Amino acid sequence: MSADKAQRRPGRRGLAADRFDVIVVGARCAGASLATLLARQGAKVAVVEQAQFPRDTLSSHVIQTDALAFLRRLGVMEQVQATGARFMSHVDARLGDARVLVPYPQLPGDVGGAACIRRFIFDPILADAAAAAGAHVHMATKVVGLVEEDGRVAGVRVVDKGSERVLRAKLVVGADGRSSTIARLCGARSYNVRRNERTYYWSFFEGAELSGEPTFVLHRWGDRFVFGGPADSGLYIVGISPEAGERDDFRRTLERSFMDHANSCEPVAATIAGATRATKIFGIRSFSTYFREGAGRGWVLAGDAGHFKDPAVGRGIGDAFLQADALAPIILDKLDAQPAVLDRALRRWVRWRDREFAGHYWLGADIGKAGAVPTPVPEVIRRLHANGRTERFIELFSHRRDYSNVFSPPAVIDATARLLVRGGCDRPALLREVGGLLAEDTRRRWVNVRPVFAPPAPRDIATAVAAGTAEHGARVSRLPLGRDASGRWTTSRRQYDAVREEDRHGA
Repeated sequence: MSADKAQRRPGRRGLAADRFDVIVVGARCAGASLATLLARQGAKVAVVEQAQFPRDTLSSHVIQTDALAFLRRLGVMEQVQATGARFMSHVDARLGDARVLVPYPQLPGDVGGAACIRRFIFDPILADAAAAAGAHVHMATKVVGLVEEDGRVAGVRVVDKGSERVLRAKLVVGADGRSSTIARLCGARSYNVRRNERTYYWSFFEGAELSGEPTFVLHRWGDRFVFGGPADSGLYIVGISPEAGERDDFRRTLERSFMDHANSCEPVAATIAGATRATKIFGIRSFSTYFREGAGRGWVLAGDAGHFKDPAVGRGIGDAFLQADALAPIILDKLDAQPAVLDRALRRWVRWRDREFAGHYWLGADIGKAGAVPTPVPEVIRRLHANGRTERFIELFSHRRDYSNVFSPPAVIDATARLLVRGGCDRPALLREVGGLLAEDTRRRWVNVRPVFAPPAPRDIATAVAAGTAEHGARVSRLPLGRDASGRWTTSRRQYDAVREEDRHGA
């Protein structure tokens, strides 16, 4: 459906009223799917999206097995298939010197192993589904502030076509991505933050050799990381992930460097040997991964707004759907309850989110690290493959296995023992490496339950205070607040943390 036709749909004419059950800020994967699930059950939902679709966004574009199954349940499979995307039935995965080429594991209800659809095509499908379900989807509308009632977030202030208006709701959902306005206005702190050690570039090719079984290629060896697979409209996506230290070289010689990495992966090189690049080379060079405080009085964060992991595992879309699928029934069940009951339920959901995604967060961190794959990891994969249990490794990428169960300390120790018995390795170096891995695993388990918070950015405190709306923003405004020599807002970290801790254990 064209963008103009989509804008004329009844659900997209505008916000027919200013009061809703739920306001969802963001109309991409997390926001649109959540709005669809809520609206279909009778909730009055407004979706506010800053962009005007169709509009591209930085993304791996990979839709994993579980995400395809979710799209089928969402009722948009016909539209997805109309994009021309080939559902990949096989995966060619390599970590270090361990390589497997196997069919994707499938469960009842699955429709394919993986797919790749460009986001300016895919996201409007989801937004259309929300509109068709009855949600009031309003594009090119920017949130500029929050509304507070009795110490709760009770709506948003938006600008639409140059005019400001107030929208009110029992709950505001921030599904507006890594640079979430809702997270910033609500003062949501980030924790267990990591800086990227690799950068990501991707492009689409036409005329690629696409005969044979449609296969997703994911190869990570030495200092190289390359992926590829058939995409929508007969295209083929190629992604590479050079180490962050190569950033300057890539800026100077992007085309040559990109193709050098792509052609170093044999199956990708063979596929694009006679192809031509159909799009520019996209890239994301600098980013942080994180969890964020996910809920407060009258607000909750979904998708990348609340949690972002390294793109190495291609879980952004699938995890957005997982969160929406888990969050929707909680909202529907508690919408008519006392506000404090809804708040408690949302805080429980956030604790579930942190437990559910912790393992994959560290999986992304490991695959996205600079340097070679840790020595025991390929041995773990070879052992699984030899025992006919390769699906345990592959299902990591569809979030159907947990990282801690596949690459657990016992599995790493067992792999190390076999390497030592086999010989031919630097034993002291291997033991030091494994000792570091086990120590890191212990540290991760600790911060999973006792997270390390990043200091709040002064501008975030200032924004919340200036808005005078977020439930803790109003409380922070009562703290001693001034400007430093650079003119930035400052307050006591100890006092700020005390307010956040009090809020966390409040109503």
